[in-house]
Amino acid sequence: MGKWRNAFEHGRPSKGDSKYGVEYTFGPPATKEQLAAVEAALGVKLPADVSQLLSEFNGVWFTTEVDRREGYEPSILFLDTKHMSVEVPEYLRTCGNPLPPEDDLKKVVFVRQSNGFADLWGVCLKGVAGFRAGEVVKLDHEVGELEDCANSLYEFIRDHK
Repeated sequence: MGKWRNAFEHGRPSKGDSKYGVEYTFGPPATKEQLAAVEAALGVKLPADVSQLLSEFNGVWFTTEVDRREGYEPSILFLDTKHMSVEVPEYLRTCGNPLPPEDDLKKVVFVRQSNGFADLWGVCLKGVAGFRAGEVVKLDHEVGELEDCANSLYEFIRDHK
């Protein structure tokens, strides 16, 4: 198991011990071409930790016992290259929610979501809104501002279940 998968598994209950029968599916590693396509689409160079994460697993999906019983498709948790470069930018353009200034949003690469992109977590590419490069921030759909979350992507993945 690699560094990022270990961070993800840190402190998580085993599948059988999970409260709601949560199961995670890890996407195959992103290719160099996929990483280059994300950078081209977003117009930024991905931080090394984001590239390393995607190179270990390209997205994480989850289901609960109820989801599986009802036949629901898995939901994406940690974004793959397509969600990162196509789905999230489209959502931000069309959601109608309050958002930080566009220049601030361009300084964050979003890596995790919940509730259909209503809440997004991303890594700051450079200093933005009082946060330093490498910090993880949350964009809450109700507040429309970047909020403090974690000092690094590794810390975020390891500690924020």
